[in-house]
Order: sequence, then C-alpha cells, then structure tokens
Amino acid sequence: MNYILRGIGDLKISIIIGLFIWIIFELLIYVILKRKRMIWKYVVELVFSIYCVWLIELVGLFSLDFSLNGIKNISIVPFVGSSFIPVFLNFALFIPYGLLLPLVFSNCKWNWKKILLVGAMTSICIEVLQMFGGRYAEIDDFIINTLGAFVGYYIYSFIQGFRKNRKKESCSFGILVAALLVCFLGIYFVGDNSEQLPDGLSAVEDNISEVRIYYGGESRTVSIHSDIYNYFSSQLSNCGGHCLMIDDSIDDEVKNESDSFIEILFFEPQTITFGNTENFSITNADRVLYNANKNILYWGNCDYEYSVDYTIFDAQLEEHRTEVLTQYQGLEKRIIKCFE
Repeated sequence: MNYILRGIGDLKISIIIGLFIWIIFELLIYVILKRKRMIWKYVVELVFSIYCVWLIELVGLFSLDFSLNGIKNISIVPFVGSSFIPVFLNFALFIPYGLLLPLVFSNCKWNWKKILLVGAMTSICIEVLQMFGGRYAEIDDFIINTLGAFVGYYIYSFIQGFRKNRKKESCSFGILVAALLVCFLGIYFVGDNSEQLPDGLSAVEDNISEVRIYYGGESRTVSIHSDIYNYFSSQLSNCGGHCLMIDDSIDDEVKNESDSFIEILFFEPQTITFGNTENFSITNADRVLYNANKNILYWGNCDYEYSVDYTIFDAQLEEHRTEVLTQYQGLEKRIIKCFE
C-alpha cells in the first residue's frame, strides 16, 4: 500500500512538471518546424511527458547522491529472495513505456526487437545511475523492466492488428498472458513472500499528527507522502548494524539554528519497533526528532528524554562507515533544499 500511496503522491507533482515540459516542447516544435498535428497526437505526447517525469521520480533519479563508492551497491542474482509485489509493480510501471513509444514516435518503424533494445537500454541507464547514486542496482529490475516495455508494445500491436485478424491476435494474446502467469508464478516461488508486518514509522503512520522540518531558525510542515518523510522513514528503519545505545542524559535544547532537523509528532504516545533489530524500540513517544547533520535520534513524551547516535556501528557495518554516512547526507540536503 505504501508503494501505491507514494506513487499517487509523486504523480501529482509529475503532472505539473510534465505539463510544463510538454508546453515548452510543443512551442519549440511549432516555432522551428511550423508543424500542426492532429489533436490525439498532442494528447499522447502530453501523457508521455507526464509519464516520463513520473517514471524518473518513482525510480528515485531526482533524489540520488552520486558517488564512485556506489559500485558496491549491485545485486546480480535475479528474483531469489525478492518480494513479489515490488517486482510486479516495476513490471506494470514499464508497460506504458512500450505502449506509448510507438504512438509518440510514430515515424520510427517499431518492432519487438527495437522495443526490447530501447527498454533494455533505458533500464540499464536507470540501474547504472542507481548504482552510483547510493541505491542498489538489481539484475531483476533490469529484466522485469525490459519485459514490461515489451508487453506494452505487444498491447499496442494487439490493438493495431485486432481489427484485421481477431482470431489470430486473440490467440496470440492468450499465449502471452499464459506465459506471463508462468513467469510470475516462478518469480513468486523463488522470492521471499513471507508476511512482512509494517514496522518503524510505517506501522504508526495513522497516528502521525504532524511532520515538521527545521533549518536556520525556520520551520515548515511537510506531508507524510513527501520525499523527505519517505527518505527519513526508510533511513530510520535501516537500523540493523547500529549499536543503538540509548542515552537518557538529554540537553535542555536539542534544536539549534545551524543544523537541520525532521520532527514527527503523534496524536498519542506510540511504541515503534523495527524488524531488523530486536534489541531496540522507541517506547511511549509522542514525538520523534532527528538531527540530520549529526545523525542523532531523539524521542520522548511531552519532551525529549532519550537519544541514540546513528553514527555508532557494529564491527560489520563499521567497514562501510563512509558509504553509510554519505547516504545519510541525503536527508540533510533535502531538508536544506526546502529552505533555499
């Protein structure tokens, strides 16, 4: 459900940006080529512009922090241990790509080989950028994204050829559906589909009353669907390998004007647990505050009473200190950017 809600939230801003890009593109085409087209062509190009912005936003390219250390973030074993839902959503996300390409670039002589090539190259570009942007590049994403683009083109071809030979196209479409069912059943059986109960902030989101960010003496409210909140929620939940020694000696002032912070306020005190560590939980907290510069988490009831330092790692994670702290800088940059 969180994937879907995030997608809906990203779509809203993508519509605005996509519309702006489409207007600029159409004006350039008109001024340079003096070309007029049928109304359906404008509509398809508008949809394609919005879709491309949405795709880039969903795969996280707008929020990557590039580093040469990213070469370590790669998974070359396809589908084994993967969760079925994200795999299927990635597949569905690329179907419009294969469907819209031949409609927008109708002058090109499209066939399934070209779509496979374009889909594969697009997916490779995304995975390489993610690899150097602090996120994991995964071979199963490359495979499933390319497959999604191919199926999108197949739907386009099916629509085009249905009027000419309904029996042949229906039979061919049925074979495709059967092949996809077998494919996704295989992915389901080799994947990790054990029930995963929500943990971290995702388990208590219904009780969040407000999310605020602070920097330079200023503060403002952000949505739980915002990139900043989602980034912090993910970072908070990735606490495995942190020593998480609770300190109950809190200074009177935990906020200052030089650092950046994110604060989560709840309607009533909450207990927050984490699936990747059994020895740490946040209990009886009606507020949580995170110093994004120093990577210190505070919480308490009516005031801040406890804290943990997210820069103290166990021996295994200590080997990746530079990489982890570089990823943590992403939250700080996002907060500061909101006040620029």
